[in-house]
Amino acid sequence: MIGFALGYALPGCAGLPLLFYDPLARSFSVAVRPGPIPIAYYGLIGYGLLAALLCGMTATIATRLERTCSPRLIGLFSAWTLTALLLVLSYFAWNNWP
Repeated sequence: MIGFALGYALPGCAGLPLLFYDPLARSFSVAVRPGPIPIAYYGLIGYGLLAALLCGMTATIATRLERTCSPRLIGLFSAWTLTALLLVLSYFAWNNWP
């Protein structure tokens, strides 16, 4: 969850190139800001899924090294997950504000 949230928000904050779909031209392009009509949804989902995959692999490796997880550690990761989600939601809500 943390990986997806941060991967979804990273391109907007860092100005990374995204995969855009232009419905009028019916074509895909990779750019930073191609114009007002192209849709960045596919690129944002791609970055989010890639970051979620990387974080999931890291968590899997870390849990294999440490056999037991304390309740305090689980609570800490849960708090970071909620914080990341709230930050990403507030970032996109702020950008869509009139």
